[in-house]
Amino acid sequence: MSHIPFSLPGFEIQQVIPVEGQLHITATAIREGAACPICGQSSRSIHSWYQRFPQDLPSSGQVVRLHLHVRRFRCRNKACPRQTFAERLPEVVPVSIQRTTRLTALLKTIAIAVNAQEASRLLAHLAIPASGDTLLRIVKRTPLPIPPIPSVIGVDDFALRRGKTYGTLIIDLSTHRPIDLLLERTAETLSPWLREHPGVEILSRDRSSEYSRGASEGAPKAQQVLDRYHVLTNMHEVVKRVMSRKHARLVQMQKDSGATIRTRFKKKRSNAEIAASQVARLKRQERYEEVLELYRRGKSIPTIAQALHMHHMTVRKLIAAGAFPERSAHKSRRFVRLEPFLPYLEKRVQEGCENANLLWQEIGQQGYTHGYKPVNTWVREYLGKPGRASSEREKAKRQAFFDAVQAEQRTIPQPETGDPEIPSLDEKPPMEVDPLESPRHLTWLLLRKPEQLTAKEQQVLTFICQEPDIQTTYTLAQRFFRMVRERQADQLDSWLEESLSCGLPDFRTFAEGLKREYAPMANALTFFYSNGPVEGQVNRLKYVKRSMYGRGSFELLRQRFLQAS
Repeated sequence: MSHIPFSLPGFEIQQVIPVEGQLHITATAIREGAACPICGQSSRSIHSWYQRFPQDLPSSGQVVRLHLHVRRFRCRNKACPRQTFAERLPEVVPVSIQRTTRLTALLKTIAIAVNAQEASRLLAHLAIPASGDTLLRIVKRTPLPIPPIPSVIGVDDFALRRGKTYGTLIIDLSTHRPIDLLLERTAETLSPWLREHPGVEILSRDRSSEYSRGASEGAPKAQQVLDRYHVLTNMHEVVKRVMSRKHARLVQMQKDSGATIRTRFKKKRSNAEIAASQVARLKRQERYEEVLELYRRGKSIPTIAQALHMHHMTVRKLIAAGAFPERSAHKSRRFVRLEPFLPYLEKRVQEGCENANLLWQEIGQQGYTHGYKPVNTWVREYLGKPGRASSEREKAKRQAFFDAVQAEQRTIPQPETGDPEIPSLDEKPPMEVDPLESPRHLTWLLLRKPEQLTAKEQQVLTFICQEPDIQTTYTLAQRFFRMVRERQADQLDSWLEESLSCGLPDFRTFAEGLKREYAPMANALTFFYSNGPVEGQVNRLKYVKRSMYGRGSFELLRQRFLQAS
């Protein structure tokens, strides 16, 4: 019948009847014979007829129910244990299934893309009634594809329960497609998998000791490649530890330099907020003293972390700080677009201009292309008033404040010597300087390319590099980042020797770790492979895991993730 929008191979459609929102299609089998599923002998001897009522794809928003008249044949092979058999219809409907093959394929695609409950609700709007349990059974019964094991793979971990249990993801770095998921991230899990899948020649990984041991035991002939991102992250942590330990010394150097430390204007806090901040600081200081006391008694870092219910990295940072780590003043990012014009605005306000509209027009002539509101907000907060021009009394208070600041101003002595790699200050040091940022912010001054720093950041870099250990850290970090970015494998030996003899324990520990992994590190500076594609697949795996609301098993997660790939 020509008006049916789909076909039924091997059937002749007899009639189409709409009944209460459903479309009932009657069809009769027209093939001459069928083959016995046991012996394979063909037969045309019809034994009887029976009906099947599978569900098919919807049509025009209506549920489609098929009425198929199929036959049972006699098997003429006397040696066959089957006397009769039903004809097979694999192109239309499988054996013992109440759905057509094409409907099952659609349900499987949707169930893999979203979770079963959400897919069930979605299919109800598409005139395809299916329960969540049915969709789960379809996904679980679908056999996984067996891809060929590539010669280049990437290995990384992913969180099943963050901070508690982790699994392992293996992908093909040549096609960026996942190969398998493993339940654990241990060497005892990875090495058997590698032995069962021989042929791996290159394995990219992070600096996990478990993956290193698993790769060495499971594929001893494969070349291991350290992921460059993880290596650079480790270098960032080393520099941050050095900066955290020297930060108190740098702050004292700034106070003794003779410069006036500029006060940051920020929103006034209430008495309750100030009291809460002081209480929180006392708690942090008490915890810091507890950590140091246990460490002086000879307790290990894991033992201290377990006793005080802290993370071991937090304990390590407190021990390496050298002094109680004060929290730096919060620097507002609301005026980031105004930062190039702030010196001019401060100068004009101190001269007595408090008209935000006029100031906005003036900096607009200097290149400011944004709106008036940020300028008006900054002026109000700088002057410490809600809006309009202040009274004479408020002006007198502000003038007294500025007079007090000017009375305390001191100068910064000019550096006597400078490292050629550190930007030098040709002009006279400013009379006022901003307070030093936190160790986390100062760390990036040592890691970024010198040409990417602003003039103000170059001044801060010049100042902090007067400390010898910071100067050494800056030189080694810049050399390491340049070596990794440009893949200068010939520079690795000299950098390791210099780091081992620099006198900084953080760099010595880092260099000793890289020396133990010399071959993988050298391969990272030679090959272009990295764990970037693996990290991308981990992000996609997180989406699949979270769409299951944490109630699905690992096997279901593995089925959905690998089938979707």
